[in-house]
Amino acid sequence: MTALRLAAFAIDCPDPRALAEFYGRLLGWEVDEAESNDGWVELADPSGGAPLAFQRDPGYRPPTWPSRDVPQMMHLDVRVSTLAEGHELAIAAGATPLPQPADQQDALFRVYADPVGHPFCMCACHE
Repeated sequence: MTALRLAAFAIDCPDPRALAEFYGRLLGWEVDEAESNDGWVELADPSGGAPLAFQRDPGYRPPTWPSRDVPQMMHLDVRVSTLAEGHELAIAAGATPLPQPADQQDALFRVYADPVGHPFCMCACHE
């Protein structure tokens, strides 16, 4: 049997280019123009892993996390050295802080929203 390999992780959004630019700033990844068009934009993983892709969805509705009215369908965890570093990077890229879950106040992650409302976490190795 052939080993399967992840081809991409795609995130629905109203404007693929704009969201790719946000995650490019956050992660330090570049858009792969050869694999991108108006409805699909890929960020190339510099370590050679699967790209992060952004797909146009004209009916996109942002998650309302922590409310379940419009549930999140996925989230990304980004590894950083410290929560302070993660906060600075997230804010500089254009993220919005979200409420920390009440039962996770001492956890080594903080929750943010990207510009179209997808929650993601900045996760510290240690504090």
